[in-house]
Amino acid sequence: MSPGLGYFPSEAEPNHIFPNQIVDNAPRGIGQQVAAQIEALEMSTAAPARRTHNDVLRSNTGWFTDAVSWAKRRVASQTLEQQTAHLAGALGRAGISVTREGDVTLISGVTGIIEQQPVYRAVRILPTVAGRDRRPILNDAKFWMGNHPNRKYFRFAVMTCPEPVPVGGDLRGAIQGLSRRITRWASAVGEFGVHVLYRGIEFTRDTAAERGMEDRYDPDTILYHVHANVVYWPTRKMKDEEFQRFLKFTRESVGAWWRDNGKVERLEEVIKYCCKPADTLAAGDDELVWLYHATSKLKLCQPLGLFKEWRAELEKAGEKTVCVNVGRGQGKLLRVKKMHRNQTDDKQADGEATEGEEGTSDDVPEEKPKREDRPEDSAPATNIVLGMTLPQWRHSPWAEPLIIVQHYDPLKLSDEAGGDIREWQRQAREWWDESFAPEPEEALRVARMAMDAAMSSDDIREAAEAAPYIVHTCSSTVRTGQAEHIEADYDDLEDDERDIPDGLAEVVAMFPGGRRVDYIPFESPEREKREAELRESLARKEAWWAECRVSAAACEVERARQAARWAEWCARSAATCRAAA
Repeated sequence: MSPGLGYFPSEAEPNHIFPNQIVDNAPRGIGQQVAAQIEALEMSTAAPARRTHNDVLRSNTGWFTDAVSWAKRRVASQTLEQQTAHLAGALGRAGISVTREGDVTLISGVTGIIEQQPVYRAVRILPTVAGRDRRPILNDAKFWMGNHPNRKYFRFAVMTCPEPVPVGGDLRGAIQGLSRRITRWASAVGEFGVHVLYRGIEFTRDTAAERGMEDRYDPDTILYHVHANVVYWPTRKMKDEEFQRFLKFTRESVGAWWRDNGKVERLEEVIKYCCKPADTLAAGDDELVWLYHATSKLKLCQPLGLFKEWRAELEKAGEKTVCVNVGRGQGKLLRVKKMHRNQTDDKQADGEATEGEEGTSDDVPEEKPKREDRPEDSAPATNIVLGMTLPQWRHSPWAEPLIIVQHYDPLKLSDEAGGDIREWQRQAREWWDESFAPEPEEALRVARMAMDAAMSSDDIREAAEAAPYIVHTCSSTVRTGQAEHIEADYDDLEDDERDIPDGLAEVVAMFPGGRRVDYIPFESPEREKREAELRESLARKEAWWAECRVSAAACEVERARQAARWAEWCARSAATCRAAA
């Protein structure tokens, strides 16, 4: 073995016998190597973001997902929205308002669908709020843990309180007590070489009869059982004695049942809602009010340790983790620079500050007018564009961004704010066309087919596959059987035929005897010559094809005649043989 090298000299000699027999082992070109290095940097948890918010807007717009799977997810999302509205109404009847005054409207950037969006307060028992709070933590956990070099050692444990809590009991105290004990335990297990990365509180709802506790409670008593999902990382292998001490310390510190569920396979099974929507829907109004007060302003999903520190660095850098379309329908979680109102996209990409960051931009007023100085009878501003969301699969299997507008008023879209909405829609449509997405009408048609589920899954997928190739064109300018419309007095046209703008109609009316020309045909001489040659060629070949058809018919008659003669001869031969026998 070569000293200090770690391999034998023969291993360093090049092999010229069978070079590049395996395609996967062929040396990559410079372009492939650079692409691999860029991908490694983007997937690194320590490297800064290389993409901006606008980059993701452009790449994700028009991103296609399977139409059948989209319909199933859309139905599930609509169910959660309906459940949230039902729970919010139940809390509202009890005098608890869970919505904010915002008057927010979502306008689809491509399809133009307009919908009112209620703004809910941070009430974690509402399904949509729980999903909204869960998504960024889940994305960060997938990115950081999925790209961590020691991810195969991350483990998942469940810690369950020994006693359930009946409705009306101290559920808040049980949640706070278990959370604090896990936090103290996480700080102390460092001596065993263990890092605790995440804690998520959940609780299940069952009757005493379903839990088999009729000896302690009435069978119909509703009991809530609190447990915590914990992700931890043992950085080294513990010996048997040390591992037993670790288990004993954990039981004494947490004061809960401990169960190790092995390696972390799917983070969706770890980072979940605090309660099942079906459980909260089964609760009565009084029980919902009790549950609301028991969970109000509690941190039920809490990153810990190294994962918490990494998320703090991500927030300080003004970044977030987003699923980005990388082509061929595939997406990857990447670090993305957040969009700020006082920053331009170019400055974000270069990491430079703009004047707006320091508050010295000329576009920013030096002093905001005080509310009491404003006219009392002035109407609130309308069509305030708050921003544009990242593309979502909300209305069709093709993702499109949504424009967030406050105090939307369609009657005042001619103002400057209305121009902003139209400009953003124009930009969204440009990104949509760049991704070769279908016409918005076709996208919505495929969405209706998938949601109705009246056709088979294969037919729906075929329709979605063909949608980008369907182009909507206007009707022919010269209608069949109505050639007189080519030149007609404008005043003689019916109202439904006056398809030119009103401004031009007034201009035409200023000229007596003015005529409207719907279409001016224009063909180049070369094209007309070519079409004439094609027509002449077809006329010549038509006679030849007629002869061929006549000849084919004659041949068919001759074959039938010969077949009949052959059958007659065979019959005579058979009769002669029988007579001779």
